[in-house]
Amino acid sequence: MQKFQVNDFEPASWLPNGHFQTVFASLLMPVPIPPYRREILDLPDGDIIAADWVDGDKHNPLLVLIHGMEGNSESRYARLIMNECLARSWTGVVLHMRSCGGLINRLSTYYHAGFYQDIEYFLDKFLPSRGWAGTTYLAGISLGGSQVVHYLAKGQAAEHVEAAAMISSPMDLRASADFMSRGLSRHYVMKFQKSLVAKYYLKREIINDAELGRKLIAAQNFWDLDNAATAPLHGFRDAEHYYVEMSAKTCLKDIQVPALYLASRDDPFVPEISMPKGKHQTGFLQTLLTERGGHVGFVNHYGKSWMLPTVFKYFSMIESQ
Repeated sequence: MQKFQVNDFEPASWLPNGHFQTVFASLLMPVPIPPYRREILDLPDGDIIAADWVDGDKHNPLLVLIHGMEGNSESRYARLIMNECLARSWTGVVLHMRSCGGLINRLSTYYHAGFYQDIEYFLDKFLPSRGWAGTTYLAGISLGGSQVVHYLAKGQAAEHVEAAAMISSPMDLRASADFMSRGLSRHYVMKFQKSLVAKYYLKREIINDAELGRKLIAAQNFWDLDNAATAPLHGFRDAEHYYVEMSAKTCLKDIQVPALYLASRDDPFVPEISMPKGKHQTGFLQTLLTERGGHVGFVNHYGKSWMLPTVFKYFSMIESQ
């Protein structure tokens, strides 16, 4: 496979570390909301998820985006990517995880880093049922990238996906949970905790477990969150069992389509030591690590996203082969 050549990333000097990059890109970067068309999908197990579409030329590619933890189609990275789809006359869709995008799901479960079955249903069953047979690219942001890796390794990706990209994605869940238990990274955990507690109250009659709710409220780190909710709701003994079974690093060797892993060494969510290189890779996976960029940041000195053109350049390279 052709080696991916990228333009140099010149990070904004006024965002001096990964935290500044992360916060500016996620909260402050001006990005208009695309004109989404929402579709509610009924899943085979009786649950529902939301798919937010931007419509392009039917002869051009489709880009399927899987958002990050507690993200949605209005997350700034999703706006950036879907607006770029529109600019290229591509069709784009943000496929929401269960309970995300303002749509509370019907079942007691939510989602987790290894839950790829909704991606599998959408790509392997739903799109073919709609008659889609064009070029499809798949991108996952943060936790969504972990789900993408599981699909690429376990689903029928070779039949339905031309290439994929994972941006700022945790490949070793235990390493990230430990990393985010220290320093300023703990503040991001509490943001997730507040969102999950709010969802618990919306779903408490379905979940029917008051003790789970109390543990969520008391959680101080990802170990607490995953012991309280992720593990018991999704059939794992505890957080340790979940981390061992669902860390995407175990699946990287089984990827069978061209895939790009893009991350920054100063990511406050993902420690560099856990990023894929060498022994976990196959010929299908290329890793691109920058010195700076934070978590889904990659803001250049113009205040623009370097990640956006880089990902589309990668897909264009694959298309041209």
